[in-house]
Amino acid sequence: MSSTLSPLLHGLNVEQQSAVTAPDGPTLVVAGPGSGKTRVLTHRIAWLISERDVPPGAILAVTFTNKAAREMRERVDRLLVDRDATGLTMGTFHSFGVRLLRENAGYVADKLGVLRNFTIYDDADQMQTAKAAVVAVNLDPKQVPPRRMLARISAAKSMMLSPDDVAAQAESYDEEVVSRVFREYQKLLREANAVDFDDLLVLPIRLFDAVPDILFRYQTRYQYVLVDEYQDTNRVQYVLVSALSELHRNLFVVGDPDQSIYRWRQADIRNILDFEQDFPDARRIVLETNYRSTARIVALADNVIRQNQERIDRQLRTDNEDGEIITVRELTDQQHEAQFVADEIRRVMHQTDWPGDAFAVMYRTGAQSRVIEEAFRLSGIPYQIVGGVRFYDRKEVKDVMAVLRLLHNPYDQAGLERVLENMPIGRGFGPKALETLLQWSADHQQSVLAGMRAANETIGGPAFTGSARQAATRIAEAFDRLTAAATSKTMSELFDDVVAATGYKEAFGEENEEELERWANVLEVRADMEKYDSLPPGEGLAAYLEQVALIADVDTLEDDQRGRVTLITLHSAKGLEFPAVFITGLEEGLLPVSRAVEAEFDDPQAIEEERRLFYVGITRAQKLLYLTRAGSRIAYGRFQMGVQSRFLDNLPHQHVREVGRRAALSPRGMSSLTARTQQGFTSSGQAPTRPAGYAPPVRSYTSGERVFHSKFGEGRIIEVVDRRDDQELAIEFARHGRKRFMASLAPLDVITD
Repeated sequence: MSSTLSPLLHGLNVEQQSAVTAPDGPTLVVAGPGSGKTRVLTHRIAWLISERDVPPGAILAVTFTNKAAREMRERVDRLLVDRDATGLTMGTFHSFGVRLLRENAGYVADKLGVLRNFTIYDDADQMQTAKAAVVAVNLDPKQVPPRRMLARISAAKSMMLSPDDVAAQAESYDEEVVSRVFREYQKLLREANAVDFDDLLVLPIRLFDAVPDILFRYQTRYQYVLVDEYQDTNRVQYVLVSALSELHRNLFVVGDPDQSIYRWRQADIRNILDFEQDFPDARRIVLETNYRSTARIVALADNVIRQNQERIDRQLRTDNEDGEIITVRELTDQQHEAQFVADEIRRVMHQTDWPGDAFAVMYRTGAQSRVIEEAFRLSGIPYQIVGGVRFYDRKEVKDVMAVLRLLHNPYDQAGLERVLENMPIGRGFGPKALETLLQWSADHQQSVLAGMRAANETIGGPAFTGSARQAATRIAEAFDRLTAAATSKTMSELFDDVVAATGYKEAFGEENEEELERWANVLEVRADMEKYDSLPPGEGLAAYLEQVALIADVDTLEDDQRGRVTLITLHSAKGLEFPAVFITGLEEGLLPVSRAVEAEFDDPQAIEEERRLFYVGITRAQKLLYLTRAGSRIAYGRFQMGVQSRFLDNLPHQHVREVGRRAALSPRGMSSLTARTQQGFTSSGQAPTRPAGYAPPVRSYTSGERVFHSKFGEGRIIEVVDRRDDQELAIEFARHGRKRFMASLAPLDVITD
């Protein structure tokens, strides 16, 4: 069939068609936001199968979130009307890593020392293990924070460095400490037969090095390798996809260096910037047409990102209508900012009939969500938080998951510790007994459950006391029954057995509403597990645990949340879109974040990444965009004056309307907080010497004016009394009644619209 007649090309622009029909060989698709990136990837896969007769099993497509992978798979299935995509490998980098390790379990155990039924440790498990590693090398976790150690270990793994490599390269005491903690951390992982997320990428490469025939087998299998969000790959991911595509050289990558925002997760923007150096025969196809946003939003985004140097130059454009002017608003403080967002969402909802899920409020740091949540609760606006406490991170859910993990992997020390601490079945088995058990397990290279079973062995068993021995016997018998159930019953039946065997229902009261809600969460686990009942007994448990372990924050964004406003960090917002977007906290030290500002001269790329983050937020908006900042804020536990973010400088004036505190003030002067902000610091950042008797200018108010107070909300001035150089105001607030203030001290904004 001629390519010009293929239904797969209908509705695609010229650049998109070029990408979909690209001939064999390395291809770089630079895809601007809203330019149809996912459409190109899915049509490319369908094109290979339908028009090029490539077997689905010869195609590997990887992305970064389960949500994106599911969406791509569903689109491919819809496109292939008369063809079957069975055999197509599509998923996240980490899910592919798990699959590869499971498929080669024998070699992984023999060469890498990781058994087939390994556990994937989540963030909390990794923190617990890192803390134990710090203690094991005789260091104080208060002096050597486990979280910092984890970050350093992750960075080392992303560069394929082992503990010995880190030790050999150490040039300071701090680096030597990292190497020691890293070595102990890996030792603890192996004793628990566990891996962390970095291992899911590192271990496949180590396996390829150890058994080259395995690499050749995968190179032969995957004739075409497609990578989404290539700008977010780190060194390990770069090596992995390069190795897999080395034989056929059909590496098709899609990404946008202007949206590279995960350097803190070791993403390396050079992977995409240097693609054409790595593959000199590569073709570059640029998708510049934005189909998502209004022309004003596109023009603003393009203007912002052009301030960066480290990028591939292109012109972001759109044929969409101009749309609404972008609103830039300065508010008194974070409470005022949050209330403005809530009020504006209610106003737009009333005018447009848009549901709540049409709106997103974005921020640089998760801590900013608190005051926004408070304003939404007071305003009665339903919301959901992405990146908050996930369902699977709730205590009661993690308790049940710990039992399931221990059933799957009897070496799982973190799982056992949670069971002992939170389940009734663990009563009588205290910290001293646990220490004895872990030592026995390490000395004998046996699982922790094997140690429980050996409790009554007079020779060679753990040296438990009487009560601990009885508890160990009880626990071992319960897990023996559950192990049998896991290989013979459905997943929902296994859940029922777990609850009965551990006595977990006893941990919840029946009268307390909070306890009932927590128990409802436990029952929700049963509903989740029931989806795996169709799998053969023995297979469901591994599949379920793997699915839970690989869920990312953005995957918790529910599809049935109509009516709920989304509160989300800018990092988590990538890949999403909303009719209306509010980007809050546009102040120096917040966006860009303080550590980037402090490192600006030594590390200019840090500011560039912060600008890319702002750009990502802007380009999530389809119709309406609001950019807000506060004149003062409590940040990191301290009061600080707000300084406008540099990212708001030089915005295209024809597309922006700046309203708020300055716009609402009479020519006599600015609000006191804004005046202090501007007059409180010189260009060098030092507080200037003020003349004797200095006092900030006071605005004159008149009776009848509508004002906004950062604490009491909207009100109307009903009385004004002159007091020398000041005014005493009586204000009637809608929710809090009448209050009296001195004008020079009250955080007030005049409402002019």
